[in-house]
Amino acid sequence: MAQASRQTPTFDSGHAYTPKFELWMNGIVWQAIYNVINSYNTVEMESENVPQAGIMRTVTHAPVDIFIGRVRVLEDTVMAIEKKDSLYAAEVSKLGKKDEDYYHSLFGAILKLLHRNGHVRFKPPRDLADD
Repeated sequence: MAQASRQTPTFDSGHAYTPKFELWMNGIVWQAIYNVINSYNTVEMESENVPQAGIMRTVTHAPVDIFIGRVRVLEDTVMAIEKKDSLYAAEVSKLGKKDEDYYHSLFGAILKLLHRNGHVRFKPPRDLADD
């Protein structure tokens, strides 16, 4: 096809060449899972002065509220692209009170749902004999 025979796009037809907004859900789900796993990389520190004993007590711990928030974001993201199956619904219904253990189990249930639907693959360990 010759260069001269191609139609030059006009201002009116320029919308056809405008890139469309897309979400790459694989990357978004991967990032959400990564964020849940890394939620324990941050540490909160609390200190308390005990004047009767003349000491200062310091406690460090991982912030549970960050973990819970990130699991909730992961659940919202996954449920936007996946339908709950009966196994997932049964597992979530058995979780009980919404505390830290609930969200740890919910994270596991989400990973199992993704695995059942073929979204989680396990790469075998690298064999040095293959090199």
